[in-house]
Amino acid sequence: MPATLYALTGDALRLQQQIDEAAADLFSDDPAIVAAAATTLEALISAEADNRQAILQKADAWCWVIDQLRARRDARKARADALRELAAADDQQADALQDRLVAALQKVDPDATKWDLPEHKITSRKTTAVDLTAEVADLPKRFQRVKTTYSADRQAIAAALKQGQQIDGCSLVERRSWSIK
Repeated sequence: MPATLYALTGDALRLQQQIDEAAADLFSDDPAIVAAAATTLEALISAEADNRQAILQKADAWCWVIDQLRARRDARKARADALRELAAADDQQADALQDRLVAALQKVDPDATKWDLPEHKITSRKTTAVDLTAEVADLPKRFQRVKTTYSADRQAIAAALKQGQQIDGCSLVERRSWSIK
């Protein structure tokens, strides 16, 4: 069974520790210990190179899986967008047909507010709304509503923090984002 990425990275850490230990023996006063350390280092370095290659191959396989998942996501998004567009077109057609149906029925009975059909009911509801043709600024003050919103000026905060200022509740955080190409 092939090694997992977790196992390979664990092996890399163990190999590095063994390399560090063998390298320390290179400074021994005993030539036999130095020779043994050199031989051990050669073997460990070869094992580390093989392990590194296995890690890169395994990581590349992980990238392939990630690419496949993102491609599937993109295809599903595209399908969802296409279905949303089709649904919107269906809704427009239904609204247009409903308007034509109501207009035709109103020709027969202009004062009717509902129709009981054999399989369906058509009902109406009367609402009242304000239609504004004037600009809000042109309305009298008593008919205007003022909204005030606040948001943090992140650029100004970052600049102040970089200059060494202390701002309660604020700190600079370094993040690294990764992308697979």
